[in-house]
Order: sequence, then C-alpha cells, then structure tokens
Amino acid sequence: MTAHVLITGAIFRAPESRISKSGKPFWTATIKAKGDDALTWWKIIVFSESAGAELLRLSDGDAVSAQGALRVETYDKDGMTKVSLTCIADAVLPLRAAPKERKAEVTNARKAEKSKDEFRSSGRSSGRSEQPAPDRDRLDRHSCDGSDRFGDEIPF
Repeated sequence: MTAHVLITGAIFRAPESRISKSGKPFWTATIKAKGDDALTWWKIIVFSESAGAELLRLSDGDAVSAQGALRVETYDKDGMTKVSLTCIADAVLPLRAAPKERKAEVTNARKAEKSKDEFRSSGRSSGRSEQPAPDRDRLDRHSCDGSDRFGDEIPF
C-alpha cells in the first residue's frame, strides 16, 4: 500500500538534475512547507522528464506544489532519531502569479483604441447604415393578450 501526498511550499535551494547508477536522469529539490507553528522539510524526487523540466524552471523561494508517493525514513543524528520525509513526485505545479502586462503592450493597445475612436468620430464608417436602438419599453414587456409586439409573427 502506498500513501500519496500533496505538498505545497517554497523551493529551498535550486533544484538539481542527477544521473542514477543505471544512467537514468532524475531531479531533486527541497521544499519547505509551513504548518501551523513549524516548518516541515520535504525532499522531492522526480523521475518524469516533463515534471523534471517543470521543476528545473523553478528557483530558490518559488512557490510550488508536488504530488506523489510518500516515503518516510528514520535516521539518527546526535543521538536523536529523526524523520526524513520524501515525495516521489508524479507531478510538479509551479504556483506563479499571473504574468504582468508589459508597458509597451498596454501603450500600443491604448493607441489602437484611440485611433478607432478618432475614426468613428470623424464621420467615416464601414459603409453600414446606422439605425437607432429599438425602444426598450417595447422589447422588455411581453403581452399576454395575443398582440404581436415584436412584429415578427412568431407565436412565442
């Protein structure tokens, strides 16, 4: 039986690419996850190339979420037994903020909108005839007396 975990935290050090003894690539990272009152340190191991590529795009301090199998090991350090938490990750998801619009793109969009407004106000049009908007009172009310308010002879 395997336990699966979903970890959300921040990359502690830049992720590393490694090669196993059999010559296969894998990737590792350390995530610090904040709990109620303490930090929990997770070692992340990735064998999937797509998840590894996503992991390598991240750097120290970037927010990330990883999902995969849980592996818990104990070790002795200074006479005390400690716990090592590892996630053999199937998927890695960067938790980045949406990219900001660049100033040049915003300026160009504003210029394009301004030129459209100037074109409309100059009296030149696309050749379509402009008609006044229909009377809202006439359209918003439905008559139950059978009269055809819309003038289209459709019975509904």
